Amino acid sequence: ATGLTQAGIGETAGAGDATAEGMTMPPPANRAEVLCYPRATFLNRLGAFVLDLVLVMLTYALLGFDDDGPGRVFLLLLVYHVGFWTWKGTTVGGIISQLRVVRTDGEQLRFVDAMVRGLSSVFSIVVLGLGCLWILRDPERQAWHDRIAGTFVVKVPRNYPL
Repeated sequence: ATGLTQAGIGETAGAGDATAEGMTMPPPANRAEVLCYPRATFLNRLGAFVLDLVLVMLTYALLGFDDDGPGRVFLLLLVYHVGFWTWKGTTVGGIISQLRVVRTDGEQLRFVDAMVRGLSSVFSIVVLGLGCLWILRDPERQAWHDRIAGTFVVKVPRNYPL
C-alpha cells in the first residue's frame, strides 16, 4: 500500500503492492499537491532544454533534414515540446532533470495549454532571451511563456510517477 510522505508522493510499503509488481505508482490523490514542490531554477530548466535540443537535433539528422533551413528545426522543437508536455507534462530532458510543467491550479496541461506555452516561448526566446532570463528575477520563477500560459515548472522527487 502506498502512503503519502511530507512531499505528497506515495512510498511503497510492502512487496505486494502495484509498484513492486512492475506497475507505475498512481499520481498524487490531489493534483494541486504538485504545486508544493520547489520551482525549477533557471539552470535546471536550461539543462533540460539542452538535453531536449540534443535529442531533437539527433532526430533531425537521422531523418535526413540536414540541408534544410532552420525553420524545420524550430518546428520540430515546437512539436516535440508541445507533444511531450501534453502527453507527460514534461519532456525527456525534463524527466532526466526531474522537472514537470503544471498549470497554476495544479492540473495537468491540456493540449491548448501546451500549445499556448510553446508558441509564447518562441516570443520569450526571440526577444534576446529576455523572456527566459525573467526566471532569474521572478519570485515564482516563471518565464514570460509560463505567465502567458498559466504554468509553473517544478522540481519533483526522483520517484515521481510519469
